[in-house]
Amino acid sequence: MAVSGIGAADAFGAYALAPAIAANSASTLDLTSIALTSAAAASSPPVPAMTVTVGNPMTPDSTYAKPVPVDPITLAWATPPTDTISKVMAQLKSTDSSYVVGGLGAAVLTQFTTTQGDFQQSVVASQNIDPNGPIDATANAAALNDAQTVPNNAALTIHTASGKEVGISIAFGGDSGVGDSLSINVRTSGKLSAAERAAIAKLSAGFAAALQGITSVPPQVDVSGLVNFDPSVLSSVDLKVTDPQSTSLQSLNFHADAGGRTLAMQGAAGAVSVSVDLSTPALWGSKAQQQTALLGYLDQFDAANQRAKGGATLLGQLDAAFSELNSSYPASDSKPAKGPNPSGLNTKDVSVLSGLADFHASMSGASDNGSATQPTTEAGKINYRASQQTTISGVNKSSGLSVAQTQTATLVASYEQSRDGEILDTSSGNYDLYRIDDSTSTTTSFAYANDKLQSASIVNQVNQSQVYEELVNHKVVAQTTTPHNTFTIQDISALLQPAA
Repeated sequence: MAVSGIGAADAFGAYALAPAIAANSASTLDLTSIALTSAAAASSPPVPAMTVTVGNPMTPDSTYAKPVPVDPITLAWATPPTDTISKVMAQLKSTDSSYVVGGLGAAVLTQFTTTQGDFQQSVVASQNIDPNGPIDATANAAALNDAQTVPNNAALTIHTASGKEVGISIAFGGDSGVGDSLSINVRTSGKLSAAERAAIAKLSAGFAAALQGITSVPPQVDVSGLVNFDPSVLSSVDLKVTDPQSTSLQSLNFHADAGGRTLAMQGAAGAVSVSVDLSTPALWGSKAQQQTALLGYLDQFDAANQRAKGGATLLGQLDAAFSELNSSYPASDSKPAKGPNPSGLNTKDVSVLSGLADFHASMSGASDNGSATQPTTEAGKINYRASQQTTISGVNKSSGLSVAQTQTATLVASYEQSRDGEILDTSSGNYDLYRIDDSTSTTTSFAYANDKLQSASIVNQVNQSQVYEELVNHKVVAQTTTPHNTFTIQDISALLQPAA
């Protein structure tokens, strides 16, 4: 599938080589407990207003009764749990944590449909060591205070077009002494209009899906429900997640406004980053053209990952981030363009471009093909980057207008392979090593003057190199370098000339 309207198959098709072998090994997400809070939480330790014990503790008087095993769970609350949000938080120990967090995110935003108001709540779940004795109230108070300051946090910040700010902060944490905890802090900087409250409430499903994604194993990117909002009502949406205790997802940062969208995440599989520039809607193609280009780029990402023997998890995260940030572009008339906005471009002009907004995308990390049922025979590292940049000179075809769109991709990778299907052991010094260094570039350009086409072309350059080394007892006994370089220029003037 072509990445741009023309010539992209030559530019990026060189990556369509051997199928990928590697797959990331499964990892465990350290979200054993969850909590929502703001960094501006109260400084003094809260005194639990209510304690609820779930279970059937034995009574001392049951002398002849057969002892019943009891594993009571006590929920200590900062304030009485009489509201809808607290009822969701109460599921902490009876439901999967990802469901609790997602449901909590949805409940928080949904309440804006009917009301507005700052809200704080914390809950700590603990196992009662002594079934017949109460959990120490002082310990609960300390745990509730700690629940508001743990480093694990998911924060959603929404700015309205009128200048107000809404912040929802979810802190999550726990330890062997306290157990699971949840803490939430909702704040608004001013009174919201009915339209603003409705727009915020519409993000509830997207917020829930994003939270469920980050608590999945491995983490999944799902911000599609946070990019499609009315920029005349909401000016920006930000989601920031930090989970330094996690072995799967350490951080995620997402931002969306009328001018662009960005997402960066760091986890066990590696790092993924995507940014999309929405400042020049005049260069966007039709929905069909955008979909064709999107699929073409996903094919390119997959081909590069296969060539590098990369892992499936990292590739999946890049694919999801790229697809979601390039979905649901705002209507071109919904905002003034901050970038160049040339007049006179027609569908033929745009058809030779990709039809997508300019972007930068990257993935980097390490992977191996080991699993619970398969020993590791291959391991490597990948650093892949792709971008599209469009430059525009002039404003119309009469006085002079030129457009140049450049699509680039670079791949730097290496991987080691064992021989004869044996377990990979690089310390033995007996294995095969592959190093890859590739770059591709395609520039599509055209120029008009005095309402006439002056030039139109596609320049494509591919430079690829693969180095193979056979190591025996840590010494290179054989080496092969396989280069592949091409350079082509294609005149596309005929495609832009007006019909006879």
